[in-house]
Amino acid sequence: MELGTQVFPNLTPGAALVRPLVCALASPDRAVAEGKTEFHGVLGHECVGVVEAVAQDDSRQSLKPDASRWVGKRVVVNPVVSCGTCDLCKHGAGAHCPRRTVMGLHGRDGCLADVFVAPVANLVEVPRKVSDMAAACAGTVAGALHACAMVRVEHKPFVTVLGDGPVGLVAAQVLAKRNASVRLLGLDPAKFSLCEKWGIKHRHVAECGLRQDQDVVIDCTGSSRGTQAAISMLRPLGRVIVKGWPCPPHVAEGGEGRVALGRALAEELTIVGAGAGGAGAFGEALLAMERGEVDVESLIAKRFRLADWLGAYAAAREAGVVKVVMVP
Repeated sequence: MELGTQVFPNLTPGAALVRPLVCALASPDRAVAEGKTEFHGVLGHECVGVVEAVAQDDSRQSLKPDASRWVGKRVVVNPVVSCGTCDLCKHGAGAHCPRRTVMGLHGRDGCLADVFVAPVANLVEVPRKVSDMAAACAGTVAGALHACAMVRVEHKPFVTVLGDGPVGLVAAQVLAKRNASVRLLGLDPAKFSLCEKWGIKHRHVAECGLRQDQDVVIDCTGSSRGTQAAISMLRPLGRVIVKGWPCPPHVAEGGEGRVALGRALAEELTIVGAGAGGAGAFGEALLAMERGEVDVESLIAKRFRLADWLGAYAAAREAGVVKVVMVP
């Protein structure tokens, strides 16, 4: 793993040079730093930055009008870079491209540098009302919104968000506006104060019996053990949404064991995976923040200078810390 240095590369057609303003750490970054996921290169996949330069690609209609309009814009970057030519990409499913790379996680350098390169097609302009600190967490909000969009919770009496990480806390905010019965189950009591601030029901997961009475469970734990617990909570014909990482499957597994599916088959449960989502999810995330529908700045517990990235990673592992950000 590396921290990028100030090297200004030659841009290939369709690429943009971005200068980070704020970078955020997420659990996939920590997995790389802790050796749980293999990656060699510059880390980081969540940030807000300013476009310094672009290289026009006249062969791609998606980049017209003139890509130079991006220069000087404040942007977030969808970290999943697809090939753009396979059948999945042509049908709007580039997030599942078999040749995709992911900034800072798989096959592509990330954003923890003085400057970094990203495809112009992956840029999303940040609304003026959204702060840098909030925009840096756009990937977290996009992932939560993508997972929430896969299930209807209206008129469901029992809905659980499992996991008190950033995605779980954002998902709970989103779903609680649709259904007052939504609860969050977590492991870190220090994070429950956020649920109290937002008026969301919450409990320690150890205090809840697996009574097979939940209609919907959104599993934001990132582990097969969490998915197994989610399955154990569901009533017959229930539905679980499993939120995963924005990586190819062989990277995201991280050595976890398989989930037993016997009960899922017997009780006719529905299990749906939720990955990174498409590029549109980032636009929706920024709109949600602009409208005040989600509070992400409250998730930020500590701030560091980019040069002290080792301290930032250490802080991200501390109890009660939800999100850590870094600035140049």
